[in-house]
Amino acid sequence: MIMRKVFLAALFISLTVNLTAQDTLFVRNGQKIPAVIVEKNDTEIRYRKYGPPASEAVYSVFVSDVLSIHYSDGIIADYSQAGQNTAGNVPEKPIDNAFTMKSIRWSFGAGMDHFNRKMEDDLLLFWRNVTANPKAVIEGNPVSIPIFLRMNMVIGNSGRNRIGDELQLMFTPVDAINASALNGSYELRLKNFYYNIIIYYGHTLNHKQNLIAIFEPGVDLAMMSGYIKLNNVKYDLSANLGVGFHQAAGIDWLLSKRIMLSGRAGYRFLKTKESHEDSRSSTGFSSFRVGPGATGDLLKVRWNGAFYSIGLSYSFYTKMMK
Repeated sequence: MIMRKVFLAALFISLTVNLTAQDTLFVRNGQKIPAVIVEKNDTEIRYRKYGPPASEAVYSVFVSDVLSIHYSDGIIADYSQAGQNTAGNVPEKPIDNAFTMKSIRWSFGAGMDHFNRKMEDDLLLFWRNVTANPKAVIEGNPVSIPIFLRMNMVIGNSGRNRIGDELQLMFTPVDAINASALNGSYELRLKNFYYNIIIYYGHTLNHKQNLIAIFEPGVDLAMMSGYIKLNNVKYDLSANLGVGFHQAAGIDWLLSKRIMLSGRAGYRFLKTKESHEDSRSSTGFSSFRVGPGATGDLLKVRWNGAFYSIGLSYSFYTKMMK
């Protein structure tokens, strides 16, 4: 009777150990994860971390990031050839290697940009002088539409770091800077066209690697246009090329391998100077100067201020050149 109880107790302990027996995940970055496998499919492997204290949290890893699984019963599942052309007649697609060092991700899309321009500049001084109103104000339409093309690639064996660059075209509305005085006989209506060259660094924030923190500095090239109306005489204004820069940080959220939602917040620094004798009306050319008289400096418009933007883009992939 005693032997029977001992046998049953040993059997119970054995079954309990087997129910929570340790599997081991070997990841391509060299990491070794003690785990209890919960679920597998063609895309990811879900698991709980093994060992005390017991946790109900479920983690996941992409199949493409796994070398092998060593199960507690001695069976080994080999994933080292996952995603490769093992049949010899099915070509490997670049999207199959998304989020790895084997592919480059290209994204194009559009968004909405909200820019809070700092109004205290030469243009405000000029406007107060010509309207003879020391309290005159200038307003603006802060919303514009950026169109962008981005490229990025994975660096490092961990797969968590990204580098890339971006080209962005942005059109501000015709009333991005606007003011009116003296029953409309004096008016400002200015807009800007940006061509931005941006580089960025990203680092993934979660295990699925679909939430990426982004830091991006950029060089901003811009052309200003519009008109200034003085005493009912309208002058079409053009300007020299403005050169500045911006700094921003934000998030890229990969909703899928194809669709990405992005958000940025930052600050722009840019000044655009009026071209000499380039402001034209029906009566000829005129140069606008900050102060009264011909000795004043030519007008400089500051396009500085904080901004935030959101965007939605579509991605496609190409193979990394060897």
